[in-house]
Amino acid sequence: MKETIWTCYFLGHSHIDAAWLWSFSETIEVFRGTCEKILALMEKYPQFIYCQSSAQYYRWLEEKYPEIFEKVKKMVKEGRWEVVGGTWVECDGNMPSGESFVRQFLYGKRYFEEKLGVDVKVAWMPDSFGYAWTLPQIMKKSGMEFFLTQKMNWNDTTLFPYYFFKWIAPDGSSIIAHQTVGTYSEPVTEERIAWQIKMLSHRQGLNDLLVLFGIGDHGGGVSEDMIKRALEFIRGKNGLKGKFSTAEEYFRVLVEKTHGKIPEINDELYLQYHRGTYTTQAKVKKNNRKAECLLETAEKFSSIAEKYGYEYPKSSLEESWKKLLLNQFHDVLPGSSIPEVYKDAEKSFNFIFKTVNSIISESLRVIASRIDTSGDGRSILVFNPLSWRRTDIVQIAVDDLEGHVEIYDEDGRLIPSQLLERDKKIIFVAEDVPSIGYREYKAKKGCGKRKKIRTEVSVEEDKEEIKLENEFFTVKVDKQTGLVKSIYDKRCGKEVLKGYGNIIQIYNDYPVGGRSSVVLPMDAEKFDAWEIYIYQQPEGVKYVELRNPEEVKVSEKGPVKVSVSVKYKYVQEKRPDSTFIQEITLYHKIPMVIFKLHVDWHAEHRLAKVSFPLNVHSDYTAYEIPYGFIIRRNPFSPDATLAERAKYEVPGQKWIDHTDDDGSYGVSLLNDCKYGFDVVNDVIRMTLLRSAKYPVEMRAHFGLPVNPAETKLLTDQGIHEISYALYPHISDFREALTVRRAYEFNYPLIPVVEPNHNGDLPKRHSFISIEPNNVILTVMKKAEDSDGLVLRFYEISGKEAEVVIRIDELFREAVETNLIEKPISRIRLSGEKIRIPVSKYEIKTIKLVQ
Repeated sequence: MKETIWTCYFLGHSHIDAAWLWSFSETIEVFRGTCEKILALMEKYPQFIYCQSSAQYYRWLEEKYPEIFEKVKKMVKEGRWEVVGGTWVECDGNMPSGESFVRQFLYGKRYFEEKLGVDVKVAWMPDSFGYAWTLPQIMKKSGMEFFLTQKMNWNDTTLFPYYFFKWIAPDGSSIIAHQTVGTYSEPVTEERIAWQIKMLSHRQGLNDLLVLFGIGDHGGGVSEDMIKRALEFIRGKNGLKGKFSTAEEYFRVLVEKTHGKIPEINDELYLQYHRGTYTTQAKVKKNNRKAECLLETAEKFSSIAEKYGYEYPKSSLEESWKKLLLNQFHDVLPGSSIPEVYKDAEKSFNFIFKTVNSIISESLRVIASRIDTSGDGRSILVFNPLSWRRTDIVQIAVDDLEGHVEIYDEDGRLIPSQLLERDKKIIFVAEDVPSIGYREYKAKKGCGKRKKIRTEVSVEEDKEEIKLENEFFTVKVDKQTGLVKSIYDKRCGKEVLKGYGNIIQIYNDYPVGGRSSVVLPMDAEKFDAWEIYIYQQPEGVKYVELRNPEEVKVSEKGPVKVSVSVKYKYVQEKRPDSTFIQEITLYHKIPMVIFKLHVDWHAEHRLAKVSFPLNVHSDYTAYEIPYGFIIRRNPFSPDATLAERAKYEVPGQKWIDHTDDDGSYGVSLLNDCKYGFDVVNDVIRMTLLRSAKYPVEMRAHFGLPVNPAETKLLTDQGIHEISYALYPHISDFREALTVRRAYEFNYPLIPVVEPNHNGDLPKRHSFISIEPNNVILTVMKKAEDSDGLVLRFYEISGKEAEVVIRIDELFREAVETNLIEKPISRIRLSGEKIRIPVSKYEIKTIKLVQ
């Protein structure tokens, strides 16, 4: 009898969304019910194997239903319940910071190891909306070997090329990846399995099929009928071999059979679908960015404060991280959930901000109490949370200084300062503030009339324009349109713009049918919160540009800051008016043009972008991604492939950069809260807001009640504050240190007003620094399992380097670890210096022990 060549690997799975069309609290009960059902089926069918991801779910079960948790634990120990994923939740694949991805694995894997005794090897992100190119390195350095998704079947332009491939990160790290042939909730039918066998054989010549069967999204486990049908295949139905299997076993079988000779993808896994998720629900995205920055800052300063008597708040920091990680779930951070979810998210972020701001404040107070602040005047200690010396703006409330004052440096020199009457703040530029350190300034009562200090900051106005100027740029704002008509770079005599810039464009964005995924019959029209429709409107691309301002005026005029304020109104029929108030600013000693946008948004099915046509030519633009960057081609380029043309809206993080082909000049666009961009024919644009409907009506698909009032609600209505900046630079973005400038834009200097006293710390000090300038130290925290100090840094420009870390205390031992703090090798210490090589684009972690 002829031996069968096909094997089906059956694995039960219930994809459970942490929140989506239901709340987090409902998911707790969904998971409980799913576990009970699976455990009952396991008792009846001893061959049956099931898998489940997400440490958060198991933690909920452990805390609320410990008896069920113990039964699950027993099945895990017996090898019948596979733990997959290794992350805290199945998070979004593009918008979390590099460190957030690290913490997903750090806290997820450690939980599974501690509570269930398993070292998870299969990264599990089946439903996230695309995957950043740097993820293979993060996964590999977190102890993962394999990665599974099913989402690339949702592409709307090109067929994803492989089912089984090696996914390679920019640093050369790789992970074995599987794009499932079917979905994550297969019904186990002859028709589906026959089709999947045909596709797998035809496209990749493989004869081992993984079938993830079960009931997805709202949980429910698997049905008994599914198990019975799987058993029929296992007994040889249709001449197929079959078996119940784990995902890890399936991966290992395929690796062995292919002898590692599989295709490679050295690129991001860009999903040609759901491009609106980079923008929808602006508030949760802004809170996400803010929380990420604050958490890193809190860890750094509380680590330093500990040696001065502060108790490191490990549990508070960990709980704040876990709340952030939960809200990075792939239907929360992307903006595709119902209103209740975002009310819960707001509560989580309020907890994070209250907790973390308190930690930062207490830590800095402890450090400040040890600094020598003797001398005339009140001390302003300016703290820098970043790992290089920097010059930046300091803002401090007038009330904290008890009135109007003059600012002096520690050498007694008068520093230009400026009172912002509207904000009740005093601002000044702090120069050369040490790396992860501080510098002291003094605030002294002025003697009568304030002394005027000349700077190169100025503002001039005539009938046609307002001209702002500093030592770097001359910026001209057209009074008739409110637009920036010129940014002239005085350093090299170059005009930055090619036409008017800072244009707010508002597009029709109504859901339109007819665009479907290539493999699955999923019409984009059904996914209002997920999709961008501006290029699908039946009458063509329809948009208006805000060019008729209600007001253009000089809003700040001083030696530190000069600004123009521009106010627009956007009118949409049958909707309240929306207002846009822009502040365009130049600062003393800051080589950027900074924009602050206040929006009161009330549009319906509209999408807003800000646009800058640049006097820079290239077919390529760089975008920040988690712990790295990616360079993408202009989708309108005549040389663009069909897949590149599909990238008409792409994800980025704190910065994007467009540099001349010869690398001689470029312009970076920095931001504090946005993730969606496009660059076409040298015009860079950042997507600001959308106004889709919430997906409330989808609840009916799961038999859940629908509140008619909520079906009419629109996302993102109300007030939004958005900051962004243009950073024109000579040379390319690597030499211009765009990455550093973007960090500075998101991690402001922190002033602390301190009484006068003696102290053992000097008036200017760096606690830790790192060289050369192509590495950034992002993390300084207490180790998870000891009193050691963990440092993490990454290489930003694609150049190997010997890294030198200087730290102001002695350690007896240094160990390189992976991202979840497992030791790799010892590092030789040299006094207060650590030397270690770093490869291009590499993320490195070091643990120091005293």
